[in-house]
Amino acid sequence: MLNLEIPPEPISMKDSIKKGLEVHRELELANLKQGTWVASPLWRDTGWGRELKRHGLTWQKFMVFIRDHYPYFLDWVNGKASWNSIIGKLIERIDDELNAMRR
Repeated sequence: MLNLEIPPEPISMKDSIKKGLEVHRELELANLKQGTWVASPLWRDTGWGRELKRHGLTWQKFMVFIRDHYPYFLDWVNGKASWNSIIGKLIERIDDELNAMRR
């Protein structure tokens, strides 16, 4: 079982992305899809990286999950989903993948 905590909602990042979408929509969508804005803090600052590596998950595979999660992050920015719900879905996806890897 994974021990990943949901970090506090990055309100300033959300506001920055929202403003970016108003000014340069395509550029900001590309940044949102690329995912480093959320992957790096989760991997490095919250301890997810240590926990995921312990379970055999690489940074590269983690980035695949982050990129696949793009529609949820867009919903969060647009106020259609809460931070806790989208990060919870991300944790579930990672957990499902790790369980599949073990089989």
